[in-house]
Amino acid sequence: MNAIVTKPSVDHLMDTPLPVLINELGVTLIDSNITDREFFGAVVQKKSGALLLTMPRDRSALEHDTVARYLLAQALGVPVPDMPEPIVATRFEDGDSDPDMDEALRRVREGGAV
Repeated sequence: MNAIVTKPSVDHLMDTPLPVLINELGVTLIDSNITDREFFGAVVQKKSGALLLTMPRDRSALEHDTVARYLLAQALGVPVPDMPEPIVATRFEDGDSDPDMDEALRRVREGGAV
Protein backbone atom coordinates (compact mmCIF):
# COMPACT_ATOMS: atom_id res chain seq x y z
CA MET A 1 0.00 0.00 0.00
CA ASN A 2 1.42 3.41 -0.98
CA ALA A 3 1.10 6.38 1.32
CA ILE A 4 -0.39 9.45 -0.29
CA VAL A 5 1.09 12.66 1.06
CA THR A 6 -0.63 15.83 -0.07
CA LYS A 7 1.58 18.87 -0.59
CA PRO A 8 0.33 21.54 1.84
CA SER A 9 0.38 25.24 1.07
CA VAL A 10 3.10 27.36 2.66
CA ASP A 11 0.50 28.98 4.92
CA HIS A 12 -0.86 25.62 6.05
CA LEU A 13 2.64 24.23 6.64
CA MET A 14 3.63 27.25 8.75
CA ASP A 15 0.37 27.98 10.60
CA THR A 16 -1.04 24.56 11.51
CA PRO A 17 -0.04 23.34 14.98
CA LEU A 18 2.83 20.89 14.44
CA PRO A 19 1.11 17.85 16.03
CA VAL A 20 -1.93 18.44 13.79
CA LEU A 21 0.26 18.88 10.69
CA ILE A 22 2.22 15.70 11.42
CA ASN A 23 -1.05 13.79 11.87
CA GLU A 24 -2.58 15.23 8.68
CA LEU A 25 0.48 14.30 6.65
CA GLY A 26 0.76 10.83 8.20
CA VAL A 27 4.34 11.54 9.29
CA THR A 28 6.02 9.21 11.76
CA LEU A 29 7.92 11.37 14.27
CA ILE A 30 10.90 9.68 15.89
CA ASP A 31 13.00 11.02 18.77
CA SER A 32 16.66 10.67 17.92
CA ASN A 33 19.39 9.76 20.39
CA ILE A 34 21.98 11.67 18.34
CA THR A 35 23.50 14.32 20.63
CA ASP A 36 25.77 15.98 18.04
CA ARG A 37 24.90 19.71 18.09
CA GLU A 38 25.32 19.80 14.30
CA PHE A 39 22.49 17.29 13.78
CA PHE A 40 19.19 19.15 13.56
CA GLY A 41 17.06 16.34 12.19
CA ALA A 42 16.34 14.29 9.11
CA VAL A 43 13.36 13.33 7.02
CA VAL A 44 13.23 10.17 4.96
CA GLN A 45 10.62 9.33 2.37
CA LYS A 46 10.09 5.59 2.19
CA LYS A 47 9.36 3.85 -1.10
CA SER A 48 5.71 3.77 -0.03
CA GLY A 49 5.75 7.58 0.10
CA ALA A 50 5.43 7.67 3.89
CA LEU A 51 7.60 10.23 5.68
CA LEU A 52 9.76 9.50 8.72
CA LEU A 53 10.90 12.59 10.60
CA THR A 54 13.61 12.15 13.21
CA MET A 55 14.50 15.00 15.54
CA PRO A 56 16.97 15.33 18.42
CA ARG A 57 15.10 15.13 21.70
CA ASP A 58 17.21 17.69 23.59
CA ARG A 59 16.34 20.82 21.59
CA SER A 60 14.12 23.75 22.48
CA ALA A 61 10.48 23.67 21.46
CA LEU A 62 11.10 26.57 19.05
CA GLU A 63 14.03 24.82 17.34
CA HIS A 64 12.11 21.53 17.14
CA ASP A 65 9.07 23.21 15.60
CA THR A 66 11.03 25.35 13.14
CA VAL A 67 13.35 22.60 11.90
CA ALA A 68 10.53 20.05 11.65
CA ARG A 69 8.49 22.38 9.43
CA TYR A 70 11.56 23.19 7.31
CA LEU A 71 12.43 19.52 6.80
CA LEU A 72 8.84 18.68 5.88
CA ALA A 73 8.81 21.57 3.40
CA GLN A 74 12.00 20.23 1.82
CA ALA A 75 10.62 16.69 1.56
CA LEU A 76 7.28 17.81 0.12
CA GLY A 77 8.62 20.46 -2.25
CA VAL A 78 6.91 23.34 -0.47
CA PRO A 79 8.80 26.53 -1.40
CA VAL A 80 10.22 28.11 1.76
CA PRO A 81 13.34 30.23 2.24
CA ASP A 82 16.57 28.52 3.25
CA MET A 83 17.35 28.39 6.95
CA PRO A 84 20.21 30.51 8.27
CA GLU A 85 23.52 28.82 9.00
CA PRO A 86 24.40 26.51 10.64
CA ILE A 87 21.25 24.70 9.43
CA VAL A 88 21.88 23.26 5.98
CA ALA A 89 19.60 20.82 4.21
CA THR A 90 21.19 18.11 2.11
CA ARG A 91 19.04 16.06 -0.23
CA PHE A 92 19.97 12.54 -1.27
CA GLU A 93 18.22 10.67 -4.04
CA ASP A 94 18.26 6.92 -4.66
CA GLY A 95 21.82 5.80 -5.25
CA ASP A 96 23.37 8.86 -3.61
CA SER A 97 25.67 8.15 -0.73
CA ASP A 98 27.47 10.42 1.68
CA PRO A 99 29.66 9.09 4.51
CA ASP A 100 28.37 11.65 7.03
CA MET A 101 24.73 10.95 6.17
CA ASP A 102 25.34 7.21 6.21
CA GLU A 103 26.85 7.57 9.68
CA ALA A 104 23.93 9.70 10.90
CA LEU A 105 21.41 7.16 9.63
CA ARG A 106 23.38 4.31 11.22
CA ARG A 107 23.36 6.14 14.54
CA VAL A 108 19.61 6.77 14.33
CA ARG A 109 18.99 3.09 13.61
CA GLU A 110 21.24 1.91 16.46
CA GLY A 111 19.39 4.18 18.87
CA GLY A 112 16.25 2.19 18.17
CA ALA A 113 14.74 5.13 16.35
CA VAL A 114 14.09 3.35 13.06
